[in-house]
Amino acid sequence: MWLKILGSFLVIIASVSLGFMLAAQYAERPRQIRQIISCLSALKSHINYTAIPLPAALVQSTGGITGPVAELFQAMASLLADNGLTPQAALNQALKDSNKLVLHNPEREVLSVFSANLGGMNREEQHKSLDLAQEQLSRIQYEAERLCEQNVKMYRYLGICGGLAVVIVLV
Repeated sequence: MWLKILGSFLVIIASVSLGFMLAAQYAERPRQIRQIISCLSALKSHINYTAIPLPAALVQSTGGITGPVAELFQAMASLLADNGLTPQAALNQALKDSNKLVLHNPEREVLSVFSANLGGMNREEQHKSLDLAQEQLSRIQYEAERLCEQNVKMYRYLGICGGLAVVIVLV
């Protein structure tokens, strides 16, 4: 009897935690996109108003931001400084190395296209490229927030109800 109760309790805890973890990923994606937009805005000001090398501008653009996005920009800066990679290759490598980012393919594509143009144009063209990337990321952020609103509650309830359903079937 006690083993059934303990087993049921553990099944419910596991399913609820799984549901909450999936919900947290959906809630994290819009926040990370907002942080990337903020970093791109800071990078735009560093490119337009200061004449510092790109790796230093990338590191400085993460001021006030912590977490996976800051680590992404700092990893990109270190790859640019140490290995002499192109900005696109450095960003792609940093994206591969970062396992905490919950970015999907649209965000990755926007960042890849942006990084292909980074450092190879004059300031005005880079400014336009940054504006375009920020605009595209803003649209993606809106869509991610819409999906977040729909799916966060669903995954939480699905975790709870799924666990209860498994317990009912097993008992």
